[in-house]
Amino acid sequence: MTDRTTALIAGAGGLPAAVAARLENPVICALSGLAPEGLETDLTFHFERLAPFLRSLSGQGVQRVGLVGAIARPKLDPALFDRETAALVPALMAALQGGDDGALRWFIELIESYDMTVAGLTELAPDLLAGEGVLGARAPTPAEEADAARGRAILQALDAVDVAQGCVVASGLCLAVESIYGTDAMLGDVARHRPEREPQKGGVFTKRAKAGQDLRVDLPTIGPDTVTAAQAAGLTGIALEAGKVVLFDRPALIAAADAAGIAVWASS
Repeated sequence: MTDRTTALIAGAGGLPAAVAARLENPVICALSGLAPEGLETDLTFHFERLAPFLRSLSGQGVQRVGLVGAIARPKLDPALFDRETAALVPALMAALQGGDDGALRWFIELIESYDMTVAGLTELAPDLLAGEGVLGARAPTPAEEADAARGRAILQALDAVDVAQGCVVASGLCLAVESIYGTDAMLGDVARHRPEREPQKGGVFTKRAKAGQDLRVDLPTIGPDTVTAAQAAGLTGIALEAGKVVLFDRPALIAAADAAGIAVWASS
């Protein structure tokens, strides 16, 4: 699409710039106080004035919207609300009771109520997603594949409670499950505690989307820093869900994995 018909609501990190580079002249939008990394912002908005912002986008001819990058739950200032957005708050609060997925579904439905569609990376930047197969120089060993299968089973068991897109398993033992603090915190915790008991080396970090997750938003993402953190945690494998995990800066990620001897692969 051209002629400013695509808008990106850009959050933190380098992913919004990577997606924007694959589009022709998108409208870059950001929450007030959150400047996108490496991007010039066209529109800044307050969450408390969400309705006028979305109406403005639609009025400018925007037809599809991408939600890209991390956005923390905003602290709302009652003094900033316009009447229309204030009327949305009870529905938002109810959606938040369903966790992040519930809040995102509410936001998607709100955007679409202004005659715009929400597009995911499968449409906006499909080359950023991990494809099926071995992604680096080394294929996983049978033991690593077994740890990855155990990791998938653990994450699938947590789907119903909307917890975790990642976990770490070594020799069949679950060393950590990703919480609201994210992948870096989880891998850092593993690195700190590995000397305390066996196995002190080896294991696989498994990353996948949650069952029923709307793949237009909040896709699992890894990058070169993830590989560095996995190496520090003594891991030897990174197992991804094919077509549902974003590879940020793929060349650097694969180069770092190859240098560390870490197998990176994706499967369905």
